[in-house]
Amino acid sequence: MLGRSVHRPKDDSLARIDVRWRGQSKPVYTLRDSHLEKYPIFGTFNETFFNKHQLPDSFLAYRYAPTKKVRGKTLKNYINSLIKEISQKKKKFTDFTVLRSRDFNRRKCSGLIILKCKHHPFVVKIFMENPKTFIMHGSKGIIPAFFFYMSGGVNRHLLGFTRIKNLQLMQVKVQKNKKWKNQVVFPRKWFYLPEKSRWLEITGTNIGTKKQKIAIPATYCLVSDWIDSERTATVFNRSDRKRCMSLCNCLELGIDPHIDNFLIERKTKKIAIVDTEHFPTVVGIKKKREFRGYFSWISRLGIDCAKSLFFRNKEKRKNVQKMELTETQLLYDDCENKEGPPKKGPMA
Repeated sequence: MLGRSVHRPKDDSLARIDVRWRGQSKPVYTLRDSHLEKYPIFGTFNETFFNKHQLPDSFLAYRYAPTKKVRGKTLKNYINSLIKEISQKKKKFTDFTVLRSRDFNRRKCSGLIILKCKHHPFVVKIFMENPKTFIMHGSKGIIPAFFFYMSGGVNRHLLGFTRIKNLQLMQVKVQKNKKWKNQVVFPRKWFYLPEKSRWLEITGTNIGTKKQKIAIPATYCLVSDWIDSERTATVFNRSDRKRCMSLCNCLELGIDPHIDNFLIERKTKKIAIVDTEHFPTVVGIKKKREFRGYFSWISRLGIDCAKSLFFRNKEKRKNVQKMELTETQLLYDDCENKEGPPKKGPMA
């Protein structure tokens, strides 16, 4: 079943990560895999940026009714109660309605679950992991497993950290483009670190040019505006396909072109981009690309996945393990302190 003899000596140069609770020496969970890369695991989380964009305790105005407000502290109390209910493995919750849970393992309380607040127009994405589930890339479904091999070890938990920084980068790019400037809107987003949240400590060996180490929150949340949409863009609508792919090419594929990620806002008829995780990090795109349509995009992803899984020789695997930053990661990483979101306009 393993494909190689169990008596074959272990390759000491193989990339490896060790995961434990911060402050505890044991237990330690280890993953060895030639697909592991430095940036997806050790470059997506920035604690300073994370703390800077925390959900405030002060009043937050509703997106579509600015005169109505809710305290951020109230939302935090709802979320803390929600996390307790999730840990009790409940399927229905007091203050929230589940929007999507396909990437969440309820039995292990790990993965990503998306919910809408029943009392206020806000959406909450909850990311949960523990040392054991963090290295189990196949425990949340087949799609996250494919992303693991294509991206270099990334998972939904790590991708969540890219959403606000990438949102800011996409806002700047759209604001500078005359064609899309008045056609695209984004929701506001904040991080939230729940009460008594524990941290994961990750140590990397044979990844990058030196030993790696980082600590990340085991449970954290992303709070965003709820978008009042008329409909979701569909692949069966030719106009939707051309419009969405054209926008993605303009944004240098910084967002996921999957057409279900684009909503048509009810009042303005503008495109609302709700999923802002850094797409090149999701699928391991190393250089800038442009696609004519959805068929060429899906075909290219399929080819890239096959190459990553089955057609990498030993020399290429070694080079990837030593890689620091790719072209797309450099562009994304440099944006953090150089440009922020536009201060005025419909996207602010």
